[in-house]
Amino acid sequence: MSTFDLDLMVIGGGGSGGFTAATTAMKTGAKVGMAEGGRLGGLCILAGCMPSKTLLHGAAQVKARGVSGRAAYPALHQFTKGVVDYLAGGRVESVEAKVKQGLQLYRGAARFLDPHTVEVAGQKISAAKIVIATGSAEVVPPVPGLAESGYLDSAAFMALAELPQSLLVLGGGTQAVELAQAAARLGVATTMVQRSEHLMSKVDHRYGHILADALAEDGAQIYTGTELKRVQREGEKVTAFFEHQGKEVSVSAQALLLSLGRRPNVAGLNLEAAGVTLGQRGEVAVDRHMRTSQPHIFAAGDVTGWNMVVNLAVLQGQTAGYNATHEAPREIDDRVLPTAVFTDPQFARVGLSLEQARAAGLDCLEADYDLGDMGPAKTYPERVRGYMSIRGEKGSGRIVGAELVAPEASLMIHDMAVAIKMKATAADIASIPYIHPCLGEISEFAAGRLASKLKA
Repeated sequence: MSTFDLDLMVIGGGGSGGFTAATTAMKTGAKVGMAEGGRLGGLCILAGCMPSKTLLHGAAQVKARGVSGRAAYPALHQFTKGVVDYLAGGRVESVEAKVKQGLQLYRGAARFLDPHTVEVAGQKISAAKIVIATGSAEVVPPVPGLAESGYLDSAAFMALAELPQSLLVLGGGTQAVELAQAAARLGVATTMVQRSEHLMSKVDHRYGHILADALAEDGAQIYTGTELKRVQREGEKVTAFFEHQGKEVSVSAQALLLSLGRRPNVAGLNLEAAGVTLGQRGEVAVDRHMRTSQPHIFAAGDVTGWNMVVNLAVLQGQTAGYNATHEAPREIDDRVLPTAVFTDPQFARVGLSLEQARAAGLDCLEADYDLGDMGPAKTYPERVRGYMSIRGEKGSGRIVGAELVAPEASLMIHDMAVAIKMKATAADIASIPYIHPCLGEISEFAAGRLASKLKA
């Protein structure tokens, strides 16, 4: 008989990674507890991908219909709130169903007392195994005047009942570009200030430049290659001062959106008491089994510092929950993990970049195809911009990675994901007679180009 209160405790189980870990472990009959101090649902549902996509879709309709974004926003705000409430309600129902099946739900933030014991709202709970799934928090840099001037994070911005007249966005990553485009299309005078030389600095520069052109057409002003110096508020205006092309520039707006990325949320966990080691970026360091420096403690989701996307958090949760309840551990299988940025045009990728493939010892070639050169692209009244890059291994011809910029790239990338999963070759994809005329034909054309290169 176990000397612990629980077989497994999940800390921060309201999000996708933690809840998946809990439900996976429960399938074995384990006695599982879950501690959550906030609203059930996690970042994606409450203040991340779901409300942001709702805003983006609404803003796209505003632009297409040529109506006033400011007039349309109150209804869009209520619709967005309804989407969040519906999805959060679904998570609550799922948790309640698991409680009826034996899940122990503890409402409050958990902190470690020792490697096997946590405290939640004054109650001490011991567990044989523990999963940390506390998510992430907004990065707040030590910029002079920033804290005093006040700012919106993404959650606060998406909760606004009324749009500001003007918006200054600090950042140029996924969250920043999506919310900036939504704001600009809703009629907000939007300015972006980005440190790197192009938007979305962690992906191909071509997408950054295409996106900058698209945002400019939506009315946004963009500064890249900057160094932020200070922030200052005077009355209803907040001003950012930064260096740009050798000169100091200042931009003022009614509201400032801070969107410089997210960091693993380990605040208040008292990880020292658990003996859990953090990585160089403050993340809970894990191996491919999702195991931390303590063999009985696992982690899943954003807190690991891996790619902060929901589909990966679910995979991590499944792996952590399984390994916490089985003797023979499984490695996480994240070889096929499609991701996307939901701007217009969208960006999507799956598999390995050329650099990653070569670092893995694969001898690969890459082929590109310009979306605008395709006949189907000419059928759209508005200019269609984008490209596909596809990578394949010499000898086997297997597709190992791809990226795509297109109006619906998040939908179109999945054929490449399936190809990688099934170990299909470029010639296999090129042999499929895609529907004509559709933008999806770019997969056939790019694969054909790659197949020819791999033969040469």
